Amino acid sequence: MRSGSAETEKPKPAADPHAQSCRPWLGPVTVALLATVAALVTLAPESGGPGITCDEPYQVAYGKGLVWSLRQQGWSFFSPANIARNFRWGRHGPPVHPPLGNWILGVIHGLFDVAPDELGVVSLVAARFAPALAFGLLVLIVGLWTAKVEGGKAGTAAAAAVFLTPRLFGHAHLAALDMLTTLFFTMAALAVIVAHARGGRWWQYALAGIVWGLAMLVRLHGVLLAAPVVVWLVWRLRRRVLGPLLAWGIAGVATLYAGWPWLWLAPFANLKQYLATGTQRQALQVFYLGRVWADHDVPRHYAVATFAVVLPLGFLILGILGLWARRRLRRAPPGTGLLAALLAFVLAVFSFPGTPVYDGERLFLMAFPLWAVFVGIGAKWLVEHPGLPSWGRRARTVSVGALIALQGLGLVLYHPCYLSHYSLLVGGLAGAERLGFEVDYWGGGITESLLSQAADNAAGQRLLFGPNLAPYQVPGIQIASPSLIEREVKLVGWDASRPQEALGCRYGLFYHRKANLASVPEALRQGRVVGQVARQGVWIAQVVEFAEPVSAKTLSQLIEAPAIAPP
Repeated sequence: MRSGSAETEKPKPAADPHAQSCRPWLGPVTVALLATVAALVTLAPESGGPGITCDEPYQVAYGKGLVWSLRQQGWSFFSPANIARNFRWGRHGPPVHPPLGNWILGVIHGLFDVAPDELGVVSLVAARFAPALAFGLLVLIVGLWTAKVEGGKAGTAAAAAVFLTPRLFGHAHLAALDMLTTLFFTMAALAVIVAHARGGRWWQYALAGIVWGLAMLVRLHGVLLAAPVVVWLVWRLRRRVLGPLLAWGIAGVATLYAGWPWLWLAPFANLKQYLATGTQRQALQVFYLGRVWADHDVPRHYAVATFAVVLPLGFLILGILGLWARRRLRRAPPGTGLLAALLAFVLAVFSFPGTPVYDGERLFLMAFPLWAVFVGIGAKWLVEHPGLPSWGRRARTVSVGALIALQGLGLVLYHPCYLSHYSLLVGGLAGAERLGFEVDYWGGGITESLLSQAADNAAGQRLLFGPNLAPYQVPGIQIASPSLIEREVKLVGWDASRPQEALGCRYGLFYHRKANLASVPEALRQGRVVGQVARQGVWIAQVVEFAEPVSAKTLSQLIEAPAIAPP
């Protein structure tokens, strides 16, 4: 009887080692949630987040101004007179960008705005919620798409590669356009691939074109999608390309025009003027290979070299493996070729002779999530390749997972100075400084804890600040710092054209932006250090005490200037 019942009993199915593949979304979703929470809890400078950087005050104020104008003007916001007023183009002011990124910053800021009718009152930390949420969404879409075409392990690895790259994580904290640009650029690229994979009807390409239009509405970088997408569609569709290409292109351009009223005033002339800003603008200074360059004279290898040395070394290796694994494009999943082409094209554009390139990795930040896809593919290749030592797929999975997790050490070691991170390829920040790379381009090392030390020393006094890059940089730091406000410290930016502003200052606050640090007289920077933020023995920002308060005599010895009267 026992044996008979055993004969009729159905055998239990063997455990499927790939059971997780039925839920390939689980890993990317989990990583995206962790990434979002990690970004949100480290946003505010007073709770340990990065300091206020140069562009944030301007971008947030512009976004708040747009929201305020729409509320005040109603439908008349779209009248020609108000369009000219609301979308001011200052030829000698900050570069003008399409408005979508600023709208997003302004709307998110408005959710926390305690004084919505006072344009001079902004909360930079409130606006930082926008890039933090955009970062979480970026992690999610990169992970989900990779999981869809390569499996759950690859998707989880790709999502982790976005999350654990310190430069990406750092930009997730800044109320500027960079993370939003990266998100919409990546979304637009994946939208074309999805349209092609799901049947390629004209309306699917039109929807993808709308996403491309949104990318262009955030920043000029969206235009960079055009050439690689056109070539890829021609390669994939051949003679059938005309309809899809027209649907994608017309929808994209129409979205750009519909979302930017300034273009309505002079559709062709204004578009031409806007596109010219990619190269026709005031030159910025860049520190690279131990010297200062004008942005249009930077050596051609700047973008590629910077990308390689700021990317965690493990991700660099895994990404190379992923590219190798998918080198035969006809056997690769649809879309892999487009992502590889976009990655190469973006880096090539910023390596082209005469192209202005500056701000470290900022201008080609979208290359990092594209690379993350190949990190995921490389991780999968290591786990599943039959030619590798057969010590068990599970052991290989654990080992590769540990390698990926170790890349997150950069987030811990550099916190909150994520934008000063350099990889083991150059020996970290200490090695990068010796090789002549920038230390702190954005001033993120001016943490609230350092400002508190400065305020303790300079309570009730004026505090000299440098390098001072823009008229809104000092006010932005001033209004965002509880320590400076509570101790009644007035921050004063060093300006060689108005040196008298420094009179009476006993302390200075300086950050290690090598490209512009020489604009502050060395004698001022060589004071006694009373507070400092440093990583790997390299100072990122510091508070110094001068030998004596700055006097007219001191200034006359430092710079060539006319007689200086008190401010």
